[in-house]
Amino acid sequence: MARNPRKKKQRPKRIKGDQRSGARTKGKAAGKNRGTAGKALPRHKPDVRIDKAQRAWAARRYDEAIWFYERALQRDPNNAVLLVDLARAYALRFRYADAERLIDRACALYPDDSHLQRMLGDSYLQLHHYDRAIACFRRSLELEPDLPERPKMLYELAQMYERLHDLEVARQCAEQSLALAPDQEVLHYLLALIDRRSGHPEVAQARLHELIQRAAAPPLVLADTWYQLASMHDKAGRYDEAYQALVEAKQIRDRSSTQDREQAKLIARNTRSTLRTITPEHFQRWSEEGRQLKPLGGGLALLTSHPRSGTTLLEQMLDSHPQLISADELQVMTEVVYIPLRPKSNPHATALDVFDHLSRDDLQISRQSYWKAMEGALREPIGERILLDKNPALTGLLPLVARVFPDMKILFALRDPRDVVISCFAQQLPLNPVSVHFLTLEDTVREYARTMRTWLTLRDMIGNPWIEVRYEDTVADIGQQAKRVLDFLELPWDDAVLDYHRRAQKKHVHSPTYEDVTRPVYTSSIGRWRNYATYLEPHLETLQPFVQTFGYA
Repeated sequence: MARNPRKKKQRPKRIKGDQRSGARTKGKAAGKNRGTAGKALPRHKPDVRIDKAQRAWAARRYDEAIWFYERALQRDPNNAVLLVDLARAYALRFRYADAERLIDRACALYPDDSHLQRMLGDSYLQLHHYDRAIACFRRSLELEPDLPERPKMLYELAQMYERLHDLEVARQCAEQSLALAPDQEVLHYLLALIDRRSGHPEVAQARLHELIQRAAAPPLVLADTWYQLASMHDKAGRYDEAYQALVEAKQIRDRSSTQDREQAKLIARNTRSTLRTITPEHFQRWSEEGRQLKPLGGGLALLTSHPRSGTTLLEQMLDSHPQLISADELQVMTEVVYIPLRPKSNPHATALDVFDHLSRDDLQISRQSYWKAMEGALREPIGERILLDKNPALTGLLPLVARVFPDMKILFALRDPRDVVISCFAQQLPLNPVSVHFLTLEDTVREYARTMRTWLTLRDMIGNPWIEVRYEDTVADIGQQAKRVLDFLELPWDDAVLDYHRRAQKKHVHSPTYEDVTRPVYTSSIGRWRNYATYLEPHLETLQPFVQTFGYA
């Protein structure tokens, strides 16, 4: 964070939001930074290839951008800023091992530069390497105790420790940051979250109400404050207050939803176009052609459905099996397979036309790119294990899965439609083209119906083996359902799947439900919709066909 020359040193420092977007580093220019004990970073040498890399990245020509970055680095191999730039580009293409190699190299070149340590910490955050990010931030603070970015770094440390369930250290970091930046509402929010998780709901609620009364918090912090209050009202059985708090949160989020709504409309339009024209013959032909494709590792499986249908519980359980490795909501299928297949010469071609005209070589390249990206993101060889791709947003891309991965087994999670709708509406989710549907209860119901109609249309045509797994059945008898799913995946029984929550306590979980999966199986979320029946009643007619079809009548 650059120092404001008009601001006196003794005034509180503002904590800005996360500005990591794209591959380019947002820090100060190299050459203007010196650690307390180290030599200065070298100045950037002007290089047109860096500019070309930036333009290619902005145009989503990622491989071309990386090519230019690599050539620039060959000319200036000890430039720490360029090393970090290229590392971030690698990370955004799921080449995590390559990214870490460059980050480690930058650190070895300038181990005592406080600003570089901050940059490296940001990069490790992007890689979800919290332990290394924490070490870099702490090293930066040690090298330069009066660093202007100190409040922001302490705040980020507190966030990471909270995600890692180390609540006491999270509190210490947040309080230290608050002492330096007492006017930062985001810190009061984070402390309220830590209070609530530490078993002090009254203290948390007082903090949250104070935030709302001051009305000085940024909109996203204010929205999250209402979400937290809604959660606490729900747990206390004050359901009308919980619902009204959710409405407040949604109205704030809706003010910045235009871009995500437009993207959601485009996705829905493409899905409708595919469903109108796809036939059983497409799937049959793709399945037959798929027999000529080379298998990948020990096999492939996709876990999808509608969000909040129990996919996280099922994924964590299966990931505990030694012969399976799971990818938790990584966007590899979309970024590495779907987007590169979109035609550049004919932007008006339908997705079905594109899928249907893929050659065997096209398919093999897509499959290998997917496998390589997954190994890069997981930071280890998959070997002969089954790869489970868990992503509840991929139901609409099942035709792509059937075309490129006809050997991929599909696990489709089911849960009472009424509980799914209420859970989606109540969940504190970042705004994106999926969650934008959950800003009103009516839109949430509509999106659920669209997703389930897509599944019901495709499941009787698709050639991939598939199985439906009910959340309620898993909660009632986790052992029986685990065995049923393992049999479907042709995996032997292993007792580790019953002890999944202990492993989850040590693992970074990408899902917004990271807090829940560290607990043993619980039943409190079953039938939760009844607490909000008054608000859901106008929409029950829309949900009724799915209630009956999936056996929840």
